[in-house]
Amino acid sequence: MIIDCDQHDWVEIFCLRKQLLLLNLQDGSTRTVRAAGTRNTAEQEYLLCETDSGEQVIPLLAIASIQPLHDCGKADGAEIRLKLQETPQ
Repeated sequence: MIIDCDQHDWVEIFCLRKQLLLLNLQDGSTRTVRAAGTRNTAEQEYLLCETDSGEQVIPLLAIASIQPLHDCGKADGAEIRLKLQETPQ
């Protein structure tokens, strides 16, 4: 499984802006992070995040939705629900 291409573009934009984000994870937990970049392995792609406790690496497939935030923590746009699609053969 991979992330839908249009939504992947949003992830890249958030990283370029160093956007503050509210991540809603597939397990029901949430995290407030600052997007720093992405990293790829042969198996999957990760969101690199800056937090108060240091860098975190979160698999994109573990993210259910992303809410961009202003630096003060208020919503800065619509929530983006990540859609999965089959990996091309």
